[in-house]
Amino acid sequence: MFLLQYNIMPRIKLKPGSPEYDDDKPQVKAHTCEMPGCAAEGSHKAPKHRGLNEYYHFCLDHIREYNAAWNFFSGMSEMEIQDHIIDSIYGHRPTRRYDTLGDMAERLREAAWQTYNFTEEKPRQERRFTEDQIQTPEVEALAIMGLEPPITLDVIKRRYKELAKKTPPGS
Repeated sequence: MFLLQYNIMPRIKLKPGSPEYDDDKPQVKAHTCEMPGCAAEGSHKAPKHRGLNEYYHFCLDHIREYNAAWNFFSGMSEMEIQDHIIDSIYGHRPTRRYDTLGDMAERLREAAWQTYNFTEEKPRQERRFTEDQIQTPEVEALAIMGLEPPITLDVIKRRYKELAKKTPPGS
């Protein structure tokens, strides 16, 4: 409406990718194959190194040979390869917790434990037994002694001494 009232014609700008712009576009120089002795057109790119920011230009036959022989992990140690594979699972980005209270609750639990125990060290994780571990000989021995996990070595020693006093050896 504004354009019609004042007889202003809008200007049309051609975008570099539009078909009308193709006539004025400078011609891109075609690469020749970088394989020594080959004069074919090098229309296929191949990385020069792991940085993947520099490329060779090869023809179809030579790109197939190059790709068959190129190894991204050449020159890397086993540990570097494993680290790269694990990092690539998450797209080489750091992972974070998505819940807002989980990290805060853990820090509060640690601070309370440190205050209660008058120490600066972090609390040890209590060992929880799963149902697969309940049938182990250690858990069965604790059950015979009348104890249940989680348990410390001092408690086991005390209970063993009590049972040894009640039941003399050889009986």
